[in-house]
This record gives sequence, structure tokens and C-alpha cells, in this order.
Amino acid sequence: MSVSRPFREVKLQWLQQLSCDKQLSDSARSIALYIITTHVNGHTEKAWPSYQTIAEATGKSVKTIQRAIRELELKGWFEIKRGNGVGHNTEYRPSAASILRASNAREKTDKIVPLHPREGGQNRPVRRSDMSSEGGQICPPNLEKEKIYKFNAREGAPPRKEARRAIPLVFLDERKAKQISLWRAWLHRYGLPSLEAVRARTMRGGRFGYDLPGYWPPDDGDVATLDWIAFFQRCGGSGSTKAFETIELLEAS
Repeated sequence: MSVSRPFREVKLQWLQQLSCDKQLSDSARSIALYIITTHVNGHTEKAWPSYQTIAEATGKSVKTIQRAIRELELKGWFEIKRGNGVGHNTEYRPSAASILRASNAREKTDKIVPLHPREGGQNRPVRRSDMSSEGGQICPPNLEKEKIYKFNAREGAPPRKEARRAIPLVFLDERKAKQISLWRAWLHRYGLPSLEAVRARTMRGGRFGYDLPGYWPPDDGDVATLDWIAFFQRCGGSGSTKAFETIELLEAS
């Protein structure tokens, strides 16, 4: 059997045993819980609430409180010293027997094992590494091990070619003489090969005509101008120096 501990150390076990006492009435149990959790001093282990204070807190009558106090005293839960009512309230203190029972319960639940063998604790294996207790051993970094050798498909892939935007072509019947003449003038203006040189002439539906980027050549400053110049250069070769100078001039503007 263990030695009786201070009540503040076994308060939880005391309350557990009180709540499980089937011989106590509900009134006695609730009043005891109120006194212990609200009024008992942790050092002196005493409380002095008046009947009126308990009645206001629990909602019970004074006579019910008096009967419950007698029940708690007879069942060995409290040691009670009754006052005379004139400046001396009744003193409540958990009984020595109830504190001893709570101490025994605390002893069973305590399973703390000391870490050092000399204090009766468990043994531990001898340290076998040279690692320092102050953060581990010091070693120089191994740059070779830090390299990532995971295969990356992008590293071995050939360089990507510059993507070119596809230009949809339209068929311009050769009978559209005005439009074709404007196209010829536009090509000459930018120093590009002729319609025949870029192999734009074709036949569709039994009629001759030309496959061109549009029905009409673009106006000055049109966003499609550079794309269409590049298109005719690819079709007819590198083109003249004037064509490249025109492209640089448009980009600069």
C-alpha cells in the first residue's frame, strides 16, 4: 500500500472514485464535486462555503444540502467541522481515508521508467558510432553523391526548331486581273520573287489561278505583313537584300 499523497496530486483520482460511488445520491455527488472543484484550497485542503453559497450555485435547497453533507460525512468522503453560524462557516476537508484510496489509484496508474540503469530503469545498448552528442559527426560534403543521375529526356533531346505559324491559303482565279496585279506589285515592292517563281500558280476545278495568303495584299503596317513576306521567301528562296532590309525596318517601327 502506498503512502498518502497531498490531495492536489490525487485530486483527479479522488473525483473519479467519487463519481463512480454508486451508494451516493445524486445530490451528495453534485455538492461534493462543487466543493472540491470550486472551494477546496490546494495547500490547506480545506473549504468553507456557506449553505447559502452552495444553494445558489447548485440550485438546491438548504435542507437538501444539509442531508447531502451528512451523507458525505457518513460515507467517509469528507471530514467536517461545523461552525456556529456567526462568522464561522462549516469546514470541509477530504477525509484521510478517501485521499489514501486516491493515492493507491495514482500509484497503479504511474508507470514512469527511469532512463538511467543505476536508478532502476531499463538498460540501453552501448553507443557504437563515433557520432558526437552535440549534433553528429563532422564530415566534408561529397559533391559526387549530391549529383542527380536521374535520366532527363529533355537533356538529350535535339534542339527544337523554331516554330512557324501556318498561313491558310486562298485560291484566286486568274480572271481577277486587278487583284493579281496588286499582288505582283506588292511582291515587287518588297523585292520578293514573282508569283510564278514562288510556284503559286495552280489549277482548281478546271480553272487556273494562284494560291495566295489572301485575296488582297496587306496594307502598310498590317500585322500580317511580316508573316507573308517570310512565307514568300520560303517558297521562292532567300529573296533579295531589299526584302531583309524591309523586315528589319518594319520590326524597328
